[in-house]
Amino acid sequence: MASYTWGLAVNGLAGAPVTVAKGERVELVMRNTTMMAHPMHLHGPSFQVTEINGQSFPGAMRDTVLVTPRSTVKVVLDADNPGLWAFHCHNLYHMEAGMFTTMVYRGFT
Repeated sequence: MASYTWGLAVNGLAGAPVTVAKGERVELVMRNTTMMAHPMHLHGPSFQVTEINGQSFPGAMRDTVLVTPRSTVKVVLDADNPGLWAFHCHNLYHMEAGMFTTMVYRGFT
């Protein structure tokens, strides 16, 4: 069995938080380059799934989306819930191995 090391790079930087401004409309693009599915979960704000693999549609509001192997999922949210929120893969062994970051509102203390 191969060992896996998971990560979650934000704008190409490992460990960097997603930073947003209150009132901002935020688009998150998740690219899964692995052969495993990743249920991505954002605490705090809800998001709308707007695109999967380049196919646009008016998706449902949610806080978790399954990013299947070798796929790209785009979600949009309105930054209306200030705080410091966890953003991670819901597969606990992926999260523990590094698929975890945060979303923080600028100026939040």
